[in-house]
Amino acid sequence: MHEVSICESIMDILKGEAAKAGASKITSVRLKIGEMAGVVDEALRFAFEVVSQDTLAQGAELFIDNVPLTARCISCNVEFHVDGYAFSCPDCNSPEIELISGREMLIEEIDMD
Repeated sequence: MHEVSICESIMDILKGEAAKAGASKITSVRLKIGEMAGVVDEALRFAFEVVSQDTLAQGAELFIDNVPLTARCISCNVEFHVDGYAFSCPDCNSPEIELISGREMLIEEIDMD
C-alpha cells in the first residue's frame, strides 16, 4: 500500500507549511491526484487518518480531486481520455500522443488555523 508513504510525504509538507505560516492546526487538505498515479482514494483517506494521528493535521478533512488521464494526438490533434492505458489515438490509431493530464499528485490547498 503505497498510500501510506504518500501520506507520510504529505505530512512532512504539511508540517513545513504550518511552521512557515505559524499555524497550530490544519483543518483541511485538498489534493489533486491523476488517474495514472495509481492511488486508491479510500486507501489514501484511511492512510491519511492513520498518519495524521497525534499531529497538527489530526481530524483534518481530506478532499481529493481526481484528474482523468487525457492525451492529445500529435498526428490529428484530437484530445481524448486514455482508456485502459491504450496509448494510441482512438480516431486515427496513431501511437504518437502527448499526455495532457492524469499524472498529477500534488497538494492544491491547505487550510490552517
